Amino acid sequence: MRIVILNWSEGENDPFTYFSREWQQRLAVLGHDVQVVPLDVRTILTIAEMHQDAPIDLAFCWQGLGSAIVPDGCTQTLWELLRIPLVCLHADHPCYNPLNHQQSSAFILHLYGPAAFANAANRLMPREWPAIAGIYPTLFAAATEPVPFHGEYFVLAKNIRDPRDIRREWQRRCDAPTATLLGGIADAIERAYRDGNVVNHHDVILAHVPAPLRVRLQGDAHDPDAADIMWRLTRELDQVHRNVAATFILEALPDVPIRIFGRGWERYKAFRNPRHEFFPADTADRSAYQYQSAYGILDVAASNDMLHDRTSRALQTGGGFLLSSSFHRGTPFDPAFADLFFGGDPLELARKVDTVRQDPVAHRARCAAFGVALANLSLPTHLFLEHLANHVEQRALRQIDRPAGGLQ
Repeated sequence: MRIVILNWSEGENDPFTYFSREWQQRLAVLGHDVQVVPLDVRTILTIAEMHQDAPIDLAFCWQGLGSAIVPDGCTQTLWELLRIPLVCLHADHPCYNPLNHQQSSAFILHLYGPAAFANAANRLMPREWPAIAGIYPTLFAAATEPVPFHGEYFVLAKNIRDPRDIRREWQRRCDAPTATLLGGIADAIERAYRDGNVVNHHDVILAHVPAPLRVRLQGDAHDPDAADIMWRLTRELDQVHRNVAATFILEALPDVPIRIFGRGWERYKAFRNPRHEFFPADTADRSAYQYQSAYGILDVAASNDMLHDRTSRALQTGGGFLLSSSFHRGTPFDPAFADLFFGGDPLELARKVDTVRQDPVAHRARCAAFGVALANLSLPTHLFLEHLANHVEQRALRQIDRPAGGLQ
């Protein structure tokens, strides 16, 4: 199979260059011809020339970046014109950069890790071809050599917006009723987190929007005006959960050695806690050292029904993790691996951190066992590709009477 991976290298901390290389290696091991193509002014020409030279069977992109490429003078995307199936691997809510989530075509498949994100895309974006959710194979290749774990500290790598600053911005930027509404829903999100991180914060948002808007959103017919309001509310509020969870970690663990990488931590730096050391963020490609501490990482999922890419990377390196998520609930992982996940209870987190510090080797072994269980639940990479190929083929058959496009 000839496969293309689209790579955008201009994102903050440039995560996609690392993702692209790792995914390329995993696919190449299976015997596929895999090329990474930069997303830039030459992408359309590059893809067209490659496809003319030898047909491209499948393409991947991150967060939908590249899904909306339309050549000059055309009304269809590049993928529809050339009939190249594009799989968009999403880990963000569709309220961020909606253009990268809304292309609806037999040749563009939006695949989300969290079901809540796929549901939002389908509910709020009118589309002929629904987005789907599922646990796809890890993108990262397993470590080929033993990793030298050392250093008695945890690592928290997270860019944040201080929750206090978010609220101040609402007061400054929004009218009084809107600021009050946003502040009230943010309070509900934080309460839900501190009560145990069981309720998905997108459900909290929906439950606290004004009743008339909620009725319009839950109706059978798509209401574009109601959807637009919900998009804007979600874009403001989605960040609350992850930032509350990240700052909660430092507040709950004042006596635990933690190295924090990323921006936005100014208020916590001012506390001058010698146990908490702050460093600039690094690119994903140059951050292997962040996964080599004896205690492992403390991580925060964007939604409580998902894993995070840093957690997946820790698993592939053989490192340890504790993750703010309820991913395990209602799955075969619960209760066997519940000790690897935490919510907003400071005593619970302190207890789990203390267990790690008492025996880091046993903790890493526990995480490794979770990784095996996760792999057994996920489709192997080769079956994942077969599933995608069958899925897009069935979609393409429904377009059989549609004339093929092309680049002139």
